[in-house]
Amino acid sequence: MKGVSKIDATTDSRLAQNTGYIIGCILIAIILIVLVLPGQEDLHSSGPANTGHEQIACESCHVKAPGTVRQQLQANVRYYLGLRQNQADFIHQAVTNDTCLACHERPNNFHPPHRFFEPRFAEVRRILHPERCVSCHTEHQGGRVTHVDLTFCKHCHRDTVIKDDPITVPHDELAHGEDWETCLGCHDFHGNHKMEIETVVDRVIKSHTLIEYFNGGPSPYDGEIIYKAKEKTDE
Repeated sequence: MKGVSKIDATTDSRLAQNTGYIIGCILIAIILIVLVLPGQEDLHSSGPANTGHEQIACESCHVKAPGTVRQQLQANVRYYLGLRQNQADFIHQAVTNDTCLACHERPNNFHPPHRFFEPRFAEVRRILHPERCVSCHTEHQGGRVTHVDLTFCKHCHRDTVIKDDPITVPHDELAHGEDWETCLGCHDFHGNHKMEIETVVDRVIKSHTLIEYFNGGPSPYDGEIIYKAKEKTDE
């Protein structure tokens, strides 16, 4: 009888364990189904869309990776075992500069990302990585510019000297005095706005106004926008 009791107890334990596994799998399946349903993107987004991206569909940037999930897993296992040279994208393709430039590419960008791959920018690449769009515009942060250090111009423009400099305090004096926050007060970094450059330093856009703009506020740069990003990659 004692042997039978032990068998019954073991059976009950395994049954309870299996029931727990089944319930767990069902709950996971329900959660996954809910997450992938259209209109539920906010449930698994890493944060709010950046300014101007609120109406863009997730799949515009998060493109499905080629192959099935099983194939993607197999490829990555082979990669970690040293049997494959490159890691495979899983579920979605990696978001890269090309993803951003599909909508934001423009012919007259003052600071295009590819420019910073030149050898002379090796040091600034180490510090800021301006060759990556996401270094300044990290997505799902709810702002316009997520790198809000207004002094980053110093890494490339310390030696700026302009002959017959038209501004009230010449550029080389501003650089020497470490007045780097004045740069974006006159200059739109990418050149998106058609504007007259301010020549009176005391009248430049103030840093608190620029930071408000970076965080998603109204543009402090007067003049029409020369270039507008696409709203869809297939436009």
